[in-house]
Amino acid sequence: MRPVEEQSDQELKNIIANHRRRERTGESVYLAALAEEARRKGNGLDFGKTFALVRKAAAANRFLGYKELADESGADWSKVHYSVNGHLGKLMEYAHRRGWPLLPAVVVNKKNVETGEMEPSMLKGFVTAAKALGYSVIDEEAFLREQQRRVFAWAASLLPESPSTQLPADASLPRTASRWSEAGGETLA
Repeated sequence: MRPVEEQSDQELKNIIANHRRRERTGESVYLAALAEEARRKGNGLDFGKTFALVRKAAAANRFLGYKELADESGADWSKVHYSVNGHLGKLMEYAHRRGWPLLPAVVVNKKNVETGEMEPSMLKGFVTAAKALGYSVIDEEAFLREQQRRVFAWAASLLPESPSTQLPADASLPRTASRWSEAGGETLA
């Protein structure tokens, strides 16, 4: 098989669909195809930079604002703010498939960076995307707080250059539960 970077958009969709149908979503080809498809559709948001920023902030036990993701990617917030929900949904699936906690749990509206609270529409999207990945959620706020705690603990436990938490050189952002966006999640700076 040709490298995923050389596949057409339709071929990437087929690889992703076939792996999902066969329940082989943990395979490296699937993850690479997700990342490549997202790189192509990221509207300037860079998965590797988002991942690194989330990891760094979580290691410092701090929450991030959505606009920080655009700034880190060097993207114009006015052009990408509608893309952030899908971007985070893809990061969520990527993290889940790697066995990591749901990394987007620490990304919140600017006004909530101190508390980690999510606006109701964002929390709904976060929970909808988590449920699409198989999580059972009874108390949405408690689920969010548990995921935030897990993200902080995960980041604190990492060695600075741990290979198990490095992205492939070609990783951008996987296509996933765009259910975050479909659930009505609204991105605010």
